[in-house]
Amino acid sequence: MIFSITRGPIAALCLAVLLPATVSIALAQGRPALVGVAQTERMLFTETVPVLGRLVAPTQAEIATRIAGIVDDVFVEVGNHVTKGDLIAKLNSELLEIQKQAAEASLAQSDALIKVANANLSKTKQTLERAESLQESVAFSRARFEDLLKDEEAARGAVADAEAQMASARAALAQATYNIRNTEIRAAVSGVVLVREAQPGEYLQIGSTIVTLLNDGDLEIETDVPTEVIGSVSPGQELRVTLDDGTEHSAIVRALIPNESLSTRTRPVRLDPVFNGTDKPLAAGQSATIHVPVGAGRNVLTVPKDALVQARGGWIVYVAVDGKAQPRPVTIGAAVGDRFEVLTGLEPGLTVVVRGNERLRPGQDITFKEAQPDKDEQATPSADRSDGDAVRKTSGVGATPRSGG
Repeated sequence: MIFSITRGPIAALCLAVLLPATVSIALAQGRPALVGVAQTERMLFTETVPVLGRLVAPTQAEIATRIAGIVDDVFVEVGNHVTKGDLIAKLNSELLEIQKQAAEASLAQSDALIKVANANLSKTKQTLERAESLQESVAFSRARFEDLLKDEEAARGAVADAEAQMASARAALAQATYNIRNTEIRAAVSGVVLVREAQPGEYLQIGSTIVTLLNDGDLEIETDVPTEVIGSVSPGQELRVTLDDGTEHSAIVRALIPNESLSTRTRPVRLDPVFNGTDKPLAAGQSATIHVPVGAGRNVLTVPKDALVQARGGWIVYVAVDGKAQPRPVTIGAAVGDRFEVLTGLEPGLTVVVRGNERLRPGQDITFKEAQPDKDEQATPSADRSDGDAVRKTSGVGATPRSGG
């Protein structure tokens, strides 16, 4: 660097300022630049298309009465969460208790009748046996013997009648017990009360709805997948899902419904989601974006997005070779998670600069400590394809290369 020195106080001041700065720059340029690095890697890349879906509750139950009666009380309100087996409402059981007592009395009476009928039958059989033993004697009477046979038959009939009355009494008691038990209406499933139909004092017929429950703990995802990509979806397959709050989750394909819509050319698909935490409570009807694969995955070479530096005419990546920074012009493709696909210019296993590369010069000495990959980079990435164009969307954080300074 050449300086033209002019005599005078101003020139002297300028020289005093410029000389230390020049020396400082020269010294800095003589030291290796401290940078962060990472590796070029091959990754399985799957191109996907975003399909809008919604959360649905496969279980929505109308809890109804099994008997007729007057409502004594309803213990839940709209919005309450109940667990399976919780008491929801109570019907009046006063009359049913009386009916149960009558059935118990009838059962006791029939039991007594059976005992009397069995005693008469036993007595008749003894008399018949004594008459039968006299058949060879002059005291035997054929007419009397035949009357005793008929008496035995009648006694057996009385026993059968008493047993039938007991069976009827038992059935009446079982029905009374059933009715009393069902005056307590309990939740058949766990869920949230969506609608409350019954009110205290109201008379309900059999099958009248008390409340409607939505099982919010067992939500599924329902979506309509375009027929052109349905071949890439199969039961048991894991897909990426984005909720409307931006959180990322996964879902397992449960079923492909063989019912194609002629107007939209789509087929319904049901998925079992695996939620990893979200900023707001989940609800039936909530929207979700399912990232449906367009085809089979392909193995691509990638670099972290921070390795890319914009230069004249395109992008470059600084590669660490023998302690020096060597620029490599590259052609990039789709965003792959927090990385970019490299189409030309690099090979697998290279060490590339990802921190401090904005002000590097070709051939400059560098020293580095290899950077650790982010957790998000460990997963198999995918990219979403907009309808018919070449725009790519990333999984999670947007991968946008930075310009050189």
